[in-house]
Amino acid sequence: MLINCHYVPRLILRHFANEEKIQYCDLDKSKVENRNIKSTFSEKGYYPDEIEKELCYKIESQFSNLLNNKILKERYKVSLSRQELFILKKYLIVTAIRFNVTEGMESVGAHPNIVKSYSKSFYTNINKVLACVNAEEIFTHLDIDTDEALENASNSDCYGEVKLWANIKNILHSYIAIVSTDRCKEDLIVPDAGFSYKATNIAFGLGGKFDKCMYTLNYALKSGNPFLLQMSQMLTPYDYMLFPVAKKMAIVSFSVFYKFFDNKSGFSGLLPLNGMTVSELIGFGSSDIVEPPKVKLQNGKPVGYEYGIKQLSKSDVISLNTAMFNTAEHYFGYCDLEAIKSSLEYYNSLKKNERRYDLRYILEP
Repeated sequence: MLINCHYVPRLILRHFANEEKIQYCDLDKSKVENRNIKSTFSEKGYYPDEIEKELCYKIESQFSNLLNNKILKERYKVSLSRQELFILKKYLIVTAIRFNVTEGMESVGAHPNIVKSYSKSFYTNINKVLACVNAEEIFTHLDIDTDEALENASNSDCYGEVKLWANIKNILHSYIAIVSTDRCKEDLIVPDAGFSYKATNIAFGLGGKFDKCMYTLNYALKSGNPFLLQMSQMLTPYDYMLFPVAKKMAIVSFSVFYKFFDNKSGFSGLLPLNGMTVSELIGFGSSDIVEPPKVKLQNGKPVGYEYGIKQLSKSDVISLNTAMFNTAEHYFGYCDLEAIKSSLEYYNSLKKNERRYDLRYILEP
């Protein structure tokens, strides 16, 4: 008998539910139902039985404890030990790879070899990450050669491995921010992928663009600054990955490029464009949102991290919900229609080429 597997875990869905029920939007059928979370974001046999058990024992139980007993209980700041930060980042990596996007890849015309490579390594890659017990093991245990991965970036036979490497690199080398919507009257939604992201070259002026990866590398080589050289090796085209964990809270993994926007870093003057702001580049937030944590040292080594909980504005939440509407493949969920009404109205007002779906039916009586 096949197990009913959740590709968005119930530990997250409970925080978007009212008495274990969530508003569940079926994008294929254009309808919304009030459903028990047991029967949402799930499919029988989605994972082999062993992986379903491993997900529970090796990350979900640990992250659930961290989320429920620490992160969601705080209002202003969250203090994490080094191991707790690893649990958080390991959960984000697993979330980024646990939703099988093979069908979505085929729908947008991805090369058959790329689809095959991704599908072939899907379960293997989940198991590889679950097996890691600390941050030091991630790259060594996975046996990922970064130079080889870059060389194979255009090799469709290696796409699955390259995608795993990119997700690990993005999250392990990221700025983590904990964001809240407590002070605005707009909730977050949760898409079936479990997260949303933005990965682009940065646009500016009249259609101009520059590559933040190459810009940072070139500046590092010219300046001879070893920190900037190390930083350039951490970069990929991504800007951020957003992981909603409750209707009023999310975790954001920012590219380390945004360290340039932190006035305390000493690098804010290195930005190539006058007047660049975080909000203009990624569509929400401010330089305050990418402020690094306060690090607690012991014998010169980091042992703890204090993260301020950053408050989002209503326009920030609308921007993030818009990204998540477009990320969803078949379903998204939310707690209360009134609390996402502004997001839906904004999304439906966009031009057709800016939105993936017509969601007007959700607001119709």
